Amino acid sequence: MREERVGIGAFALDGGAVLPAVEQQVTIYGAGDRVALVSHALTGSSRIREWWPGMFGAERLFDLDRWSVIGINVLGGCYGSTPVFSGRVSVRDMVRAQARALEQLGITRLDLVTGGSLGGMQALQWALDFPERVERAAIVGAHDHHSPMGIALNALQREAIAIDPKRGLRLARKIAMLTYKSEELFNERHGRRRDRHGVDRFDIEGYLEHQAEIFERRMDAHTYALLTHAMDGFDVRDAPAPQGPELLFIGISSDWLFRPQDVRAAAERFRAKGARSAYAELESEHGHDAFLAEPETLARIIARTTSA
Repeated sequence: MREERVGIGAFALDGGAVLPAVEQQVTIYGAGDRVALVSHALTGSSRIREWWPGMFGAERLFDLDRWSVIGINVLGGCYGSTPVFSGRVSVRDMVRAQARALEQLGITRLDLVTGGSLGGMQALQWALDFPERVERAAIVGAHDHHSPMGIALNALQREAIAIDPKRGLRLARKIAMLTYKSEELFNERHGRRRDRHGVDRFDIEGYLEHQAEIFERRMDAHTYALLTHAMDGFDVRDAPAPQGPELLFIGISSDWLFRPQDVRAAAERFRAKGARSAYAELESEHGHDAFLAEPETLARIIARTTSA
């Protein structure tokens, strides 16, 4: 693994603000001939192998003897890239900044762009904005716009942060965790059992409190609000079909945040416009988080469907 901060100079955001000097935090694994860009989700970082280890290995999607795998912390992220305090960042801004960083590194062609959730939005934006540079895009647990339900849930989380950045961030994480899991998984793992550590509460309450404690230590409240706004603004339903890249939309059977029927509909919209667009489904009880919880199964879907 090697890491570096790549300067891309002044950068104009879609909203009109200009950042005078932007740096992108880049992490690169392997030195193979095939190049993959893995875009992280809402709270991720450029260190892909830390949050998606199941995708790496000789018998998995990314054999590092064959692949060079690149992660870039999104513009405005809190894991090394330049923060943004004036204006809002769009998914398109994130992708344009990544493209400039890759140009600085001499990387002009990507065999695969993939990611889940916000990462899936970025993968689709890459195929739309830079079709000549992308061979295939695997869009996981995301579709071509953020839904009204997703926007509403993000708004509640930002409102909590606005009231109290510290306690609000904890509450935002608890709300988010409910959207990332399925009812079936919660019934199986927690049910109505009392807290496993003996505290006077239900086990599900203890689980949410534990997640909030971890999150408070690693996430910045301003970044969280900024990136959820970026998700809310994502809508490429009217974009022309990219000519060249293969699009693979992957829905998750138990995901109620990005419902599989909506992911399938996005694949069909792009196919109807002439894109090479296909749909596959990951069967899982893990909900939206299945792309993190079942990486080996997901890797087989991507490898089988895209010949990656």
